Amino acid sequence: MKDFVIPLVLAVIGLAATGLGAVVGARAAKFGAEKSAEAVRRQVQDQGAVEHAHWLRQQRFSTYEGFLEAWDECLRLTQASAEADDPDSTGLEDLRLAADRMAGRARRIAILGPSEVTHAAESLAETMQEDVKVAVRFIEVAQASIAEVDGRPIRAEAVSEATEEYRHRTQQVADLITAHRSQGRDLRELDGHPLLRAAMESIDQCRRTSGEAREALSANVERLSAAMSEAFSMVDVLTRNKEARELSRERFTSAAREALSKTPTPDLRSDRG
Repeated sequence: MKDFVIPLVLAVIGLAATGLGAVVGARAAKFGAEKSAEAVRRQVQDQGAVEHAHWLRQQRFSTYEGFLEAWDECLRLTQASAEADDPDSTGLEDLRLAADRMAGRARRIAILGPSEVTHAAESLAETMQEDVKVAVRFIEVAQASIAEVDGRPIRAEAVSEATEEYRHRTQQVADLITAHRSQGRDLRELDGHPLLRAAMESIDQCRRTSGEAREALSANVERLSAAMSEAFSMVDVLTRNKEARELSRERFTSAAREALSKTPTPDLRSDRG
């Protein structure tokens, strides 16, 4: 019996050892597969992060560059308008479209970031669009002033003619009086004389013409003064915006340069096996 039990026990132990070895081997294979899969996953993630970082940097660079191109176009159009002898609405419309392009590219920058670049771009775009609104208002004020002044012309020629007629009639009356006195005649005889009536009419005409000219001149001066006052206010706004843009552009270029130099990189972990 003893001889039978011992070989049986040894056989069972051998079988168990074989099964245990199989289990251990299977688990080791599974662990190895999992490690391999994790390594592949991390490699894919890292590669994706690298590609995304490269894509983001390229998108930012392109958008920043496009924004500055729109900004430079606005500067060119502004300078051209300032140098023009007779600025028209066509140039202003071109400037408005360029400012709108600036605003559109600033909105794209807001998507790509970072926030420092976004804020500077938005500030640049806002001040430029405000300048366009001010320029539109300036043209409206100027055109309204010109129309009102043209509607109340100062009739300088009429005043000159009436004044000359008055002087002529006055001289005629003076000559008439001198002639009567030299003849020893009574000046009361001149009552109702046609020259006296003509002189009085010329005086009335000169007074009316001069009064109309004074009224037109006063109204025109008042209108032009109001327009000039508003124009000075607009100049103050444009000056402030120009100074603000100079600071915003400096902030934009500095922030953009920093953002492009610090493009996100993949997370390189130290716990890899």
